[in-house]
Amino acid sequence: MKALFSILFATMLMLPAGKALAAGQDDNPGEATFRVLGNCGMCKDRIEKAAYSVRGVRSASWDQQAQQLTVTWRPDRADQEGIERAVARVGHDTENFLTDDETHANLHACCIYERDPELLKKNRRHDEK
Repeated sequence: MKALFSILFATMLMLPAGKALAAGQDDNPGEATFRVLGNCGMCKDRIEKAAYSVRGVRSASWDQQAQQLTVTWRPDRADQEGIERAVARVGHDTENFLTDDETHANLHACCIYERDPELLKKNRRHDEK
């Protein structure tokens, strides 16, 4: 009985250590702020929802005035490129990726933003490798 109690006690002591090791991955989340074009509250909802659709994203907040999306994610599950591609897929040009013309044209009337000629020149579409 003492041996069983000792084993249970030792196991209980080790559980928090295992959780601490697993939590160590979360101590340094990926974090970035990058440009995302949009116009309104509907754009904000769409952009943030697209970012959250990427597995591992912990927070996403788009600032309409600054045209900036701030995101944190678990580095073992997500990266900035994947998040930007997801946002571009739903109709919003980002710092590094473009939405396709049809998706942009099909946004709600108030959401159709003026596209940046510089981004159009230098960036590739979200579905290109």
